[in-house]
Amino acid sequence: MENKGKYIGWFQVRRMWGRLDLQWEGIHDDVNILVGINGCGKTTLLNLMSDYYTGQKIKKGIAESVSGTAIDSPVTYIRSFDVPANAKKKTESMLLQELKHVINQNGEGTSFFDYRMKMLNYPEKADMIQKRIDTFFKLVNTLFKETGKEITIDPQNNTLVFSIRETEGKHLAGNASTGDNSGRKIQLDQLSSGEKQMLLILTTVFLQEEKPNVLLMDEPEISLHISWQDRLIEWIRQLNPYCQVILTTHSPNIFANGWEDKIVFIQDLERP
Repeated sequence: MENKGKYIGWFQVRRMWGRLDLQWEGIHDDVNILVGINGCGKTTLLNLMSDYYTGQKIKKGIAESVSGTAIDSPVTYIRSFDVPANAKKKTESMLLQELKHVINQNGEGTSFFDYRMKMLNYPEKADMIQKRIDTFFKLVNTLFKETGKEITIDPQNNTLVFSIRETEGKHLAGNASTGDNSGRKIQLDQLSSGEKQMLLILTTVFLQEEKPNVLLMDEPEISLHISWQDRLIEWIRQLNPYCQVILTTHSPNIFANGWEDKIVFIQDLERP
């Protein structure tokens, strides 16, 4: 029986687009940042990694064959939501769908709702689960404080609730519906695209429960404020230090805080 590892250590593609052989060795267990000009194959490589590790068939014409480290950790792929302006509504809808899937009850037992319900099924773990949720909320609310919002749990239906903070000197009208004095409640779809994107990433990592996982992300900086880009990797590692991150980016801010040694240029992976 093959001995499987926790993280991807190498990945190989033969004849991507019928012409490129790629060999990626020495993939770091913690963070890997794939860079290169538009059209050089970063997204295609990430797609191939996702397909390979989730058992999907490689599409004809994309690659002749792929192979990589045998692992037994789950692999999650958060795709880019960067699209032409005329398709923006559709993309916003896709992002909202993904976010609802990880937050609300989804029938797969893999959402925030399901995680919180574990306190009923495993009472001996209730304190630990609540402590993790409190830590998660503290992080999210630290971020959302910048945009005048906060997240809580509605005890009546066990759902996440977002509300507008009453911030002095800041006008936060428009999307909010009327609520009580502690803040006007808003729906998931009323969050900005950047807030949705960040919440999707952080909730996905939180639900990994600090276990070995592989997280693939294609240009996660899309829609994110620069100050959020700066600390994205730090927050991911804070929520799950056992998560292997493999991402593509065009933003220098993503690797601004000490991650420069994790950068890989895709052209350096090409083999004759």
